[in-house]
Amino acid sequence: MAEFDKIDKRSFKQKTFPCKKCGASLVFSAKKSALKCEYCGAVNYLKVPKIPIYEHSLDDTLRELEKRPRFDLKAPKEIKCPICSASFKLTPHIRSTRCPYCDAPIITNLDIFMPLSPESLLSFKINQKEAKELFKKWVGSLWFAPNKLEKYTKEDSKFEGIYLPYWTYDSMTTTHFQGYRGDTYYERSRRRVYIDGRERIIEDLEPKIRWQPVSGEIKKHFDDVLIGATKTIPRKLADSLEPWDLENLISYDERYLSGFESETYSVALDEGFEYAKNYMEFELTNAVRRKIGGDHQKISYMQIYHDQKSFKYILLPVWTAHFRYKQKEYRFVINARSGVIKGERPYSKIKIFIALLAGVLFFIAILYLNENPNIAIFLEKFLR
Repeated sequence: MAEFDKIDKRSFKQKTFPCKKCGASLVFSAKKSALKCEYCGAVNYLKVPKIPIYEHSLDDTLRELEKRPRFDLKAPKEIKCPICSASFKLTPHIRSTRCPYCDAPIITNLDIFMPLSPESLLSFKINQKEAKELFKKWVGSLWFAPNKLEKYTKEDSKFEGIYLPYWTYDSMTTTHFQGYRGDTYYERSRRRVYIDGRERIIEDLEPKIRWQPVSGEIKKHFDDVLIGATKTIPRKLADSLEPWDLENLISYDERYLSGFESETYSVALDEGFEYAKNYMEFELTNAVRRKIGGDHQKISYMQIYHDQKSFKYILLPVWTAHFRYKQKEYRFVINARSGVIKGERPYSKIKIFIALLAGVLFFIAILYLNENPNIAIFLEKFLR
């Protein structure tokens, strides 16, 4: 471990991208899809070579990772700003950030301490101003939102742009299953009832299920099952931002990160595949039920085999914001490609109570008018 610490101190570096005209910092502009100077406004277009994006064998990579040393990234890294020379500690798993003193964009080489590095990404397509507008519309569409939340959208709140790590998994699956197919049929049955004191015999159609054993095999290929590799935001939020236009993935280039935070993965490759298998199992269970057919299905045995497993390590752009309401923190996440917004939201108990009260009063008014038709006729004429 001492040897790894020695490598850590010698190799950890940080840098920024200076403008060719004035020397100030360049940041990536979603609007221009290029690096833009924050001081003079000069645009520096990116010339990124088109490199094929490959899928990597999951099994081979996991075997290789067993041989590699692992670094402890939980301890914060000491970082020195290349612009103002101020020192500060970098949050674990953060690859790029901004200096808390001069706001300069800083990129680090944190990936050298990780067993795997990203090879592709989707760049920001929606800028911060557009993200705020999307957030305002979203809040405006929420029922029973507290007034404080609506007020928050009008404040100059800062949305954070961040590249989150994701795994994509491919797998060719073979599923062997056994179960039962149930087909509904009806049988006539008679029963004795008493109506107005008289005995009568009535006939009913009683539903029955005819079961028959079924077995078989299903082959299904899964492509790009997307699993969030971050623990910064809840998995439910990270996985709810689909769809992503993964067909537009471009080769990884650190210049796209300038001006944004970016994370390295904190969900390991094999751990991520376990989440992917759960998703595949859910889909395959539904496929087995469709294969069994009939009106009802019972699955007594189901075994899934995975073959030709592969993965990609990618970065995807999101805008995030926090909101605190009644001692509880709520987080909002926006897909910075499509504008899809997801978030935890508070409810106004007062607005809900008023709505329920209005509903009850309306119901009482309807009942009253039904019992007093003369008043209803008078109101109808009055409203005309």
